[in-house]
Amino acid sequence: MPVDKSEVTLHRAVVNRWIEAFNTHNVAAIVALYADDAELYDSGMKRSRRGRTEIERWFSKRFRDMPSIIYTPTGQIVAEEHVAVLWTVHGRSPRILGQGWLSRPFQVDGVSIFTIHDGFIQKQRGYYEHLAALEQILPPLKWLLPPRL
Repeated sequence: MPVDKSEVTLHRAVVNRWIEAFNTHNVAAIVALYADDAELYDSGMKRSRRGRTEIERWFSKRFRDMPSIIYTPTGQIVAEEHVAVLWTVHGRSPRILGQGWLSRPFQVDGVSIFTIHDGFIQKQRGYYEHLAALEQILPPLKWLLPPRL
């Protein structure tokens, strides 16, 4: 089945607007890109966020807790209504025990898979090695957790 180049262009544009809004911490612009009944999941979440209200709360908290977080895309793969973005995220962790001086830098690679319908993000899944991020934020975890193979 041939791929509609205008749809590919539209899907890339939606994802690129998401990246720009994320990197400027523009919650309103991010939320406007999601469908009303969208689902957001990140491997660091305990549960998915559903609908614009929950998604807005998630990003508001994320940017409040980590005001320096930035995504650097390293590649994109487009297949029909899916766009996979390979990325590196970096920033500083949230304050630990309310102490800013305990905030630590982190950097981790991952991938986000966006499903686009009618010009809106219907579903987004983000995957990264959560333990690698936690070990950077809390170095003693390296000695407490069993080694990964």
